[in-house]
Amino acid sequence: MLSLLLATLLALGCLSGCQVSLERIANGGTVPEPPADYTGTQDGFRYTKTTLTGQERYLYDQILTALKAQETEVTGLYPDTEMIQKVVTAIDRDYPELFWFSGTGEIETTLLAGKALEAAYRPAYTMDAAQREATQAQVDQWTADCLATVDRSASDYDQALGVYTYLIDHADYQVVDSNSIVNIMVNGAGLCGCYAKTYQYLLLQLGIDVAYVTGQAGGESHAWNLAWLDGSPCWIDPTWGDPVFTGGDASQGPAYEYFGLTTDDLERTHTLDEAVPVPACTSQSNNYFLRSGLYFPSYDPASLVSVLQRAMAGGQTQAAVRYSDEAYAGACAALFDNGALAGLFQEAAQGAGVDLVPLQSLWYTRNDKMGVLTFLMP
Repeated sequence: MLSLLLATLLALGCLSGCQVSLERIANGGTVPEPPADYTGTQDGFRYTKTTLTGQERYLYDQILTALKAQETEVTGLYPDTEMIQKVVTAIDRDYPELFWFSGTGEIETTLLAGKALEAAYRPAYTMDAAQREATQAQVDQWTADCLATVDRSASDYDQALGVYTYLIDHADYQVVDSNSIVNIMVNGAGLCGCYAKTYQYLLLQLGIDVAYVTGQAGGESHAWNLAWLDGSPCWIDPTWGDPVFTGGDASQGPAYEYFGLTTDDLERTHTLDEAVPVPACTSQSNNYFLRSGLYFPSYDPASLVSVLQRAMAGGQTQAAVRYSDEAYAGACAALFDNGALAGLFQEAAQGAGVDLVPLQSLWYTRNDKMGVLTFLMP
């Protein structure tokens, strides 16, 4: 029986161009199951990989090596198509720098008498080697320009905030055909996945642990980031940080209510999918409004005047404050329903020594979900 099996397998090997090892023969002709205790190679912080089993990490490293070399086919894979698809998705989440990889490909399984022997994966690439090299130079320049604005000796929080601001100031939201970082770092615009992957790529350059995550927001599929800033995990959504305010078509600058969120705050507007397990983010240590002294547990007109005055004196284009859930409704009633905003703006302008334009030209936005009021400076 062994000699007959050997002859059959060798014949199959000659037809397919593959080699059949003694280990394969002993395993009945099937690629051996990946080792369950495999830990994987270390290549910086790759969050999704840490959530995989040992067998999945084994396939992950096999396919990753081929993708980095831009190989057209990865052969000799254990024939578990669901596992292969899972690790390909994990690699796509973990490696924003693989911009030449489309994130998709074909899986082909070799069968003998209905039994799966091995699988091959054929990745789909978006550019050839020459295009990849030229694009890498553009990505490197964009990265250098961004990171030149960041104080590398500062805290993780300050570095991440600097990158968040730069990204939003240098990108526009636009429907494109992929989530590649190339859309923003070369072409200047992209979808939420492009924002999240670009932000992930930049923080990884700074040595900050960050992951790409997906779910739902605003009734649509969405992508954002999970980052560990100074040891504490938090949520950051650079796409929702790039709003278009009422009264214009262009963004007026970063909105910070989606920077440094806890899970409780995130879930006011976002829903995580269950594709990858994530930690609970409970610390408020990275909340922008708390860190900046712009969070108010109660409505105090004098405090708002002080915020507006500083913004006007500093030539800022906007000022934002966040109120506690208990204080938010009262603040809105006083400012908008009772008309107190105009007087507070006038008082702030006088204190800052600036001329105030006609009050009817003032703009503000309300984020009722987050309790944030944003005022555009005249």
